[in-house]
Amino acid sequence: MNAWPARLSEALGALRLPSAQVLVLVNLIPILGALFLGWNAFDVILLYWLENIVVGCSTVIRMLFAQGRSATRVKLNGRSVDPGSRKDKVSVTLFFTAHYGLFTLVHGVFVLLMFGSQSSFWIHHEFLALKLFFVALLVSHGVSLWRNYFGRQEYLEKGFADYFWKPYARIILIHLTVLIGASVAQSVPSPVTAIVVFVVIKIVIDLAMHLHSHGITPRSRTN
Repeated sequence: MNAWPARLSEALGALRLPSAQVLVLVNLIPILGALFLGWNAFDVILLYWLENIVVGCSTVIRMLFAQGRSATRVKLNGRSVDPGSRKDKVSVTLFFTAHYGLFTLVHGVFVLLMFGSQSSFWIHHEFLALKLFFVALLVSHGVSLWRNYFGRQEYLEKGFADYFWKPYARIILIHLTVLIGASVAQSVPSPVTAIVVFVVIKIVIDLAMHLHSHGITPRSRTN
């Protein structure tokens, strides 16, 4: 029973870390958009789909620069890849780019078919917010990449194959968040309230995955 307060304290303490702070701040942008720009919950769903693209780009960088030994076994053209082969690293990274890109495209088509007709961005062809939020996501993931992957030398801890499947788990969680957010948006009278609930759920999931994937606690090395 005493473990839970300690874990909560560690999680709150981790919010002092720069990468976690940037992550939370970027995720709060949709709330500001709802309060001052009239964004609805379906606009936010489109915004968060963009993160799949950024996660894919970040994963490609991690795979290309990884120098550790791979614990994950990946087969390419029916044979197991050589964890120490530069050629296999490039081949697996290219395969991941095509495979993940198709997966993300299908997910995007699903989001548009389900929610596009209710998004003011899509209805009025107002894509500036999408572009700016995409840049904010690049900054957030870029900070984490720079401070954690390169700054804390995480590239020495894992091989390129270890990163292959990681983004798919994130897409599944984001997809569930989208479904929950859409359900809340349809049942809550106030669109701002729906977006706040949606964003809080997203922040909790994102922060938990971020801290877990980097092994970050207040006792960790400086982030």
